[in-house]
Order: sequence, then structure tokens, then C-alpha cells
Amino acid sequence: MPFHRPALGLSLAALALAGALSGAAQAATTDRNPAPAAQTAPATTPNAAPNAAPEAAPAAKVTGFRSARFGMTGDEVTKAITKDFKIEGKDVRRETNATERTTSLIVKVDDLQTGAGPAVVAYILGHSTQKLFQVNILWGGAVNPKVDPNALVGAANALRNYFVGQGYRQEGMLLNAPVGDGSQVVVFRGTDGQGRMSLLTLAVPPKPSDDTPALPPSLQLSYIEKPNEPDVFKIEKGF
Repeated sequence: MPFHRPALGLSLAALALAGALSGAAQAATTDRNPAPAAQTAPATTPNAAPNAAPEAAPAAKVTGFRSARFGMTGDEVTKAITKDFKIEGKDVRRETNATERTTSLIVKVDDLQTGAGPAVVAYILGHSTQKLFQVNILWGGAVNPKVDPNALVGAANALRNYFVGQGYRQEGMLLNAPVGDGSQVVVFRGTDGQGRMSLLTLAVPPKPSDDTPALPPSLQLSYIEKPNEPDVFKIEKGF
């Protein structure tokens, strides 16, 4: 299941389920960590998010995910995956997006972030370059239908706190910002000095009806090389 577009997620009520913030985030690495661009919005705090990155923190650099770097070819990304997760190349699934004409290299990881449960990581290769331009990491939902919502929210809070201290640009940073009807929340969005973005979103699908159980929440973390210029297929103007 490729995750080409960063999906947005979870309501503030669901965020509050976590109670006290827990654990340090281990999972996502970048060369000093990520941040997004766009408009600045005031943070609504589920569990009192820190106000800003410490002044002394080195500037964030979003370069990819662990050993996989933006600009790598598919073969290079596969080698990075096998190195990072000690798996065989044959266990890396390849999928194509027929609309965007991108290719995803997909792997399942059992314990990427403590407490969050199994994750699926999708490394997305661009349409025109066939090189890595985005990485999406998904927990909960389709990956683990039995996910513990409290544990997932706790993981979201821990990751947010981690990113806040990593030297992202203050301009355009978002913390705990609800989207639309509030069933989705941008837990963290930040960009580095080159406009490369880290985006953490939590989604809690609304309950369909009193007789239907609610769908499990999901958490997605995306590292994006060019948020405003994704390498996807587009029909040229004047077609």
C-alpha cells in the first residue's frame, strides 16, 4: 500500500487520551531532523507541547530516512533498507501508482517506534527521475487493526516533542493543528533551511453509526524533499 500523499489525522479528543506524554522517540532520523513550510498556525495542545525548538539546537536537515537519502536510485534505496532493517531485498515490495506514475518500495517493520506497534515504510521514487523524493511511515489502521489508541497517541506526542527540539525553522511550524472537522490533526509540521519537510499527522476516523464500531486511528510520518514540487506525473497545460 503506497502512501504517496501525506494523510492527515486524529481529533484533539483522541489526542487527549494519551494523558501524560511518554517515552522518547527513537524512530525517525534525518541529518538533524525535519520541518515543514507554509502558514503559521497557533498550536492547540493535547498534552502541552513545548513552545519551540531550543535556540542552541543545530539547524535541522531533512535528508531522507535513516540510511536512505533523497536522490537515491531504487537499487540504492533497497540497499539502505536492507542495511537499516536487516532484511532481504526480496522482502521489499514494489508498487506503482498509476495516477502519479511513481514507484514505492515498501517494507513492514515490527518495532520502529516503541509502543506504536508495527509500521509500514514506503520509499517513493519520482516519476521523472526514478529517485527517492519522499518517505511515508504508517502506524495503526490498516497496518494493525488492533492498535491501542492510547499507545498510538502517546507515540505521536513523543515524536512531536522530539521534532520540536531538532532545530526546525519557526516560520511555518505547526503543532497539534486540527484539520477540517477535527478528525485529523497535524501533530507536527516543520521545514529545514532548504524547504524540505517533516510532517506527522494523526487520524481518527469518525464513528459511522451507533451500531458500527469505530475504525482504528492511524499515525503517519512523512519526509518530503520538495513539498511544493513533488516528482509526480502531471498533464501539461493546454492539453
